[in-house]
Amino acid sequence: MSRKPTKSRAAKDKIPASFGTSSFGAFSTASRGTDLSYLAEPPDLSSISDANVVVSLKNLQKKDATTKAKALEELVTYVQAHPHERDGGTEEPVLEAWVQLYPRASIDNSRRVRELSHILQFELMKSARKRMERHVPKIVGSWLAGTFDRDKAVSRAATEGSSSFLTTPEKVTQFWKRCQSQILEYASDALKETPSTLSDERSTNADDAEAKYHRVLGSSLALVLNLLQKLDLSDFEKCQDMYDQFFEQDKVWASVTTNDAVVRRLSSQLLSVCLEKRSDRIGADLARLSKTFVGGGLKSSQTGSTADYIGALTQLTVQHPTTWTSEYRGKKSLASRLKSFLEKGSQGSTSKFWASLNSLLEVIPAGILPETLDGARGFLKSMRLGVTSREEPRSNAVDGWSTYLNTARRFISKAQSGEDRVRLAQESIFPLVSHYLYPTPETSAWSSGSQLTVLIKAYTSTATSPFEEVVEATRSEWSQWKESFRNRIRNSLPEASREHEKSQKSTADEGNKWFALAGLISEAHEKTLSTERPIPNIPAEYSLELLQDAFKLLKTRNWKPFGAAATVESAFRQSPRLLRQSSEGTSEVFGYLQDLLSEDQVELLQSPAASYIFSSINLLGQIPEQQQEYEKIWKTNITALLEHADHPGALPALTSLISTKYASTLAQQVPTLEGELLKQCLSCAVNDSGPGWDLFDAVFTFGTLTDAAAGQLAKELGGRITNPLGQPNLGVVKGLRLIAEKKPNILVEDEETHMNLMANLLSLSERNDVATDISILKQLMDNPSANGHRTLGLVQQNISDASPSSLAVDTLVQQAMQAGTSATDEVRIEQLEQLVPDTSIWRNELDLFLQETPNPSLALTSILGGAYFLPVTSSTTPDTSARRDREGCSIPGRMAMYTIKLLTTEFQFHYLPVAKQVDILKYLSVTMELAADQLTVMDKDKIWSSLSSDAALSAAEGFISSVRSFLNGLTTDSDHWRDGPGLVHDLVQALINEAKSLAPISLYCARALGELIQSLTETHGFPSSGEQWLTSLDVLKNGPSTALPAIAILGGLGESISASRAVSNFCNRLVSDVAGANLGEESTLTTLILLNACMQIYDVGELPVAHNRLVFAVRQITSWLEAPEDLDYRFAAEACRSLQRLLPCTKDVYGPYWEKTVDFCTYLWTKPMFQPLECRIPEIHSSLRLISTLRSLEDPNDDLVEALQNAEEKISAAMLELLKLHRAKDTQPLDIVDSVICRQVEKIPLNHVKDLSEIYGLVASDSRAIQTAAFTLLHKALPAAQEQLSLDVLLEKKDAQLPDELLSLLLDAPTLEAYSDEALAQFPTSIRSYLLSWHLVFDTFGAASFKVRGDYAETFKTSNYVGPLLNFTFDVLGHSAAHPLNLDKANFTDDQIRGYDLAVAESENEERNMQWLLIHLYYLVLKFVPGLFKSWYIDCRSKQTKIAVAGWMTRYFSPIIIEEALKDVSNWNKTQEPPADDEKELIVKVSIPAREVVAGYEIDEQQASISIRVPQEYPLEGVSVVGTNRVAVNEKKWQSWIMTTQGVITFSGGSIIDGLTTFRRNIVGAMEGQMECAICYSIISTDKKMPDKRCQTCRNLFHRTCLYKWFQSSNQNTCPLCRNPIDYLGADTRARRGVA
Repeated sequence: MSRKPTKSRAAKDKIPASFGTSSFGAFSTASRGTDLSYLAEPPDLSSISDANVVVSLKNLQKKDATTKAKALEELVTYVQAHPHERDGGTEEPVLEAWVQLYPRASIDNSRRVRELSHILQFELMKSARKRMERHVPKIVGSWLAGTFDRDKAVSRAATEGSSSFLTTPEKVTQFWKRCQSQILEYASDALKETPSTLSDERSTNADDAEAKYHRVLGSSLALVLNLLQKLDLSDFEKCQDMYDQFFEQDKVWASVTTNDAVVRRLSSQLLSVCLEKRSDRIGADLARLSKTFVGGGLKSSQTGSTADYIGALTQLTVQHPTTWTSEYRGKKSLASRLKSFLEKGSQGSTSKFWASLNSLLEVIPAGILPETLDGARGFLKSMRLGVTSREEPRSNAVDGWSTYLNTARRFISKAQSGEDRVRLAQESIFPLVSHYLYPTPETSAWSSGSQLTVLIKAYTSTATSPFEEVVEATRSEWSQWKESFRNRIRNSLPEASREHEKSQKSTADEGNKWFALAGLISEAHEKTLSTERPIPNIPAEYSLELLQDAFKLLKTRNWKPFGAAATVESAFRQSPRLLRQSSEGTSEVFGYLQDLLSEDQVELLQSPAASYIFSSINLLGQIPEQQQEYEKIWKTNITALLEHADHPGALPALTSLISTKYASTLAQQVPTLEGELLKQCLSCAVNDSGPGWDLFDAVFTFGTLTDAAAGQLAKELGGRITNPLGQPNLGVVKGLRLIAEKKPNILVEDEETHMNLMANLLSLSERNDVATDISILKQLMDNPSANGHRTLGLVQQNISDASPSSLAVDTLVQQAMQAGTSATDEVRIEQLEQLVPDTSIWRNELDLFLQETPNPSLALTSILGGAYFLPVTSSTTPDTSARRDREGCSIPGRMAMYTIKLLTTEFQFHYLPVAKQVDILKYLSVTMELAADQLTVMDKDKIWSSLSSDAALSAAEGFISSVRSFLNGLTTDSDHWRDGPGLVHDLVQALINEAKSLAPISLYCARALGELIQSLTETHGFPSSGEQWLTSLDVLKNGPSTALPAIAILGGLGESISASRAVSNFCNRLVSDVAGANLGEESTLTTLILLNACMQIYDVGELPVAHNRLVFAVRQITSWLEAPEDLDYRFAAEACRSLQRLLPCTKDVYGPYWEKTVDFCTYLWTKPMFQPLECRIPEIHSSLRLISTLRSLEDPNDDLVEALQNAEEKISAAMLELLKLHRAKDTQPLDIVDSVICRQVEKIPLNHVKDLSEIYGLVASDSRAIQTAAFTLLHKALPAAQEQLSLDVLLEKKDAQLPDELLSLLLDAPTLEAYSDEALAQFPTSIRSYLLSWHLVFDTFGAASFKVRGDYAETFKTSNYVGPLLNFTFDVLGHSAAHPLNLDKANFTDDQIRGYDLAVAESENEERNMQWLLIHLYYLVLKFVPGLFKSWYIDCRSKQTKIAVAGWMTRYFSPIIIEEALKDVSNWNKTQEPPADDEKELIVKVSIPAREVVAGYEIDEQQASISIRVPQEYPLEGVSVVGTNRVAVNEKKWQSWIMTTQGVITFSGGSIIDGLTTFRRNIVGAMEGQMECAICYSIISTDKKMPDKRCQTCRNLFHRTCLYKWFQSSNQNTCPLCRNPIDYLGADTRARRGVA
């Protein structure tokens, strides 16, 4: 059908408004749709200048939603690129085309198309502005309809567009008013559309067509609805005809019957608004409304719209009741339709539906609802079906049943006789209560009404009825219910029955329901007594009778039926109003309670009814009118219980009776009860008795004991908190926790008890992870204002001493903070001084650790450098009698950790006197430096007894970090620290004064001073004005009293004072002093150390000293080196450090001191080991740095070059000797030295390494640096050694062997079980050594010949070296647990699989380092010894491991191995030697994607070729060799060659090259000596065979086929050459065939 309509748009505009819908009835070439119809005329695009826009507009008319969305996006982009400021925006032809396309796009089935259409409309409004505003009347309907779209994104897009210029509610209303006619026109036209006019049924399915139709219909109704809501009545008059035209269409009210809930709701809302604003028009249309809206609406499904529909229907009924009567013309009555409607319930609506329904039923005209008994029954049954429907939400039950009961009351009031009223009540109301009290399957339909709100309404519906017969029926019904319940109680099953418990629980449940309802009825009765129509309390009489019967039954059956007892408790709990007034019945009930334990009736105590009965007594205490009865009953029963205190059931009963606030006063009036309670509580806590804890808790919860008795109990428990073994008595701890929770003051009243208890509990809370301990501690500290002075004493006592029982530092900090924050301002300062450590004790305890000479190796890590050589000690043996806590921490350590934790909280440190602050910070700094030194060298018996445990190590590291962080923070606000008094200024001065000696304490004060000044300098710098401060200190002198302060200040200020005149002068004096110094004097050592500290602040070679002075100093120092044995480690280290700075300044000076320096360094590295390693570390380190400096000098003089060259081999040997030094433990200084050694060893030329045998063992060193150095050296040396070994093996014809020293490293294979997860993640050195050894082994493979590789592989196979490696690899990488490491997620690339870079790996975390090495070793196993891997795989017993390994290998490794193997073949092919004259070249073609190698050998212009195919699972699966073209040999021989080729590949480690070589060798051997056929002059015949028939005379060879053809053509059996006869068949063949 052509899309070009025959009528123009102008003609369409002339269509009269009354034009009906008949023009849309059929599709014809003459018909034309509206703007919404798919038949609408397409726009004229010829005037649009931009071709891209034309394409987009045409695409917008396509059927595909994606195409249309794309077109709209392009148009939005185009419009945004043409803003109004640029040539006035979008051109006019585009606007005209869009006006025609917009209506259809805005109702498209695609959400995205609709959204983009509104976005484009908004963009066009912004771009074209007034030009687009002229078109708004044409598209206003579509635009506003979009704001009602059900999709929020679409609705938001349309709303944002309109709200951009309609910024106020007034503007919105005015806009709707001005566009009223256009909106109505759009709405009327939209109503005329049908699914077939809106959608092309040929390309649109029915569901999509229906959805579009409902979208258009709903928008039409919504537009008119909003017009009616927004505009006034006066505004309607202007378009009265258009409104009439709209409402004349049947679809408006018939929409209430559509399948779309939104449309139905809009139709109902539209009617409600019309009833308010167009009531006269509605009155003229009642017949249609009665038929379509009332009749049709009740008949149709209203799911999702029932509330709106019922609301509108109610309004319609109120204003026009005739729509139910005279206006209705339907065949089926509206009453019948209403019943059917009610059976459906709310149809998914809220409870509002039932409230609206109730209103509707009140206003329905008389005669519509049934008036007979049967009619009423049927109508109520329909309502019940709706209320109890499965689809009905449970939340609607109350409103639904309320409406039902209201309707039932109406029917009762209109019943024709009393009998009918009673029957209606019995059949329609009473079953609700009956089912609630005793549900049965027969009454299950009433179950949703079993809610007390509904039941009360049901009760009042009949009990307050104005009809006496209904009230009497209610009484009669309750009487029957009571009798039935009493019979069920009496007939409940006895204890011996199997169903006894179920029967009693059923009775208890029914009793609870009875008295819950009776209690509510009593409450309602009481509230309405003063009203005109009070609610009668019919159940009260029957409830009291039930209570009496229950007690009688209990006594008769020895208290066994606990269901009856539970019913009694329900009466007291749910319906206490029954017992308020004294009567004969209540007196009888109270009598039963008073005589419970009289006459030795102790059966109750052990019966299951006991808890219910004693609970009833407690509940009686809550009834104010019966207090006297309660006290009498309570005391009687308590007295009886105390007489039977030893009875097993007495304890729970006693607990129950005191568990109420009303019993506390009564309990204190019974002296014997207090004693019994104390006895029971103490026994419970000490023995940790389970049954007694309820009593214990009740005693303190309800205050049953007097304060004196409670205090006595607390004191008793406090003395028994631990057992004789010192372990916590958990029962006592629990008891104290209960007391602390309930009565905390009891525990703090007595000071001695409180202090002991607090100390014990704090200690227990640290040593035992018991939640109750922590709870007790909190409760004890809850009132610090009352016990603050006790806390101060406790804290001071525990930080001034240390023992295994001392409280932990964290606990002390917590106590201190609570005490400090709770005090008043006046008291706080005094308390703060008591909360900080005693500095005199701190100093004395520090002296214990300052008796030993400092470890010399610390000179490498300290800011003071060689100053560690200066302290003089009185004792060489440390005093290790320091007291320690259970963590091994000393008193100074505890004080320091306590102090820093206080300082990093809200502790008000600044309130302390400045002198006190300075002392505390000084000792804090010294303690931190001692701890840092212990951590550096991992010493024992220092601040911590040992740092071997993770807890101690973590505590030390955290402490050091916290102190340094605090001190750095302290310097931030101290920019004027040099100028005058202040905390930092005073601290610096105090540290300087303390450092003016050579005692160990002075050394650590100097170190603290240096770090403090360094932090100040980094933060604030060192201005030129600081020169005066530096001079005023008067410490830049060469002497014992100024050495340490000078070194500290020089180290702290560093390069910032390189321009200082004072420092320059000091440096010159020191150089001069060195030039005249004598070896061996302590003053000389001091001078060297000061000089080295001074030179560190200058750049290398930039000393501000005269050249001649430097030369004199160098000559003097090197003169000492002539007798190197005379220099101890201190002089040796400092001399090397001096020369490291002095020699670069004299590099142009010739002389013997260059050679002396180099020789001295090599002497230090090779001299005998007479001193501990920590003494040698400084001299080794400084000499290594000296040699490194000499090697790096630019433009060295010839003497230096010659000296280094002459000593090069000696230096290399000495470096190797350093690797072999014995290292007892791993320390930070040793690691520094080892790293320097490693860097030097890497530079050793291979020709300097004479013997590798001693280096193998170094790979197993405990030092990672030594391992690295040895591995690096061997990694370079082994491949070179293999080349010579391969040659020797070939010449001597012997088997190759790996070095025994290397193989020995593979013997002790690690296992996963030997290491914890935490230890394994740190890559232990033993595992690292083992894996690096394997790496070295495979280094030998890489450079070895085929023969050597085979020998090595045989060694591995014989001794099973590979198996443990693979087991460990797959255990660590997760294969054994079926969770192999995902190399993609772990970011391991193919390059990392192929190669392992030790330097890069060391920069990774340890776990990844180990994983990388394992992955690479596995790759090397697959590459060099795939056969051994395959053997391991076959022998592996774990199927889970095998599956994981196979899949992992195939995914990550096989592609790499295959690619490398094929590349090796390709490279080998390129480097083949040219064949001999009588041979041909082997033609090899490699296809890596196909994993295939094709090899061919040319024979007489034909190729004998094979294909070698590598499987995806290679090397786990072997390669396959297939013959592709057999030439020159028979099938048997050919298959033999193929099998031989495959065998060579399989048994030679998977070498495809070896297989190809074998194949070529077989062909060449077969072709050797072959002659051409004398007939065809070819070697290969047409049947691919070689000449095999020989003439016995001339000895020439012929092909059988050629000879046969010769015989046929010549008719002779003679040789073609010599003409002698030839036996073609041969003698054996003739004999077989019987030829003579």
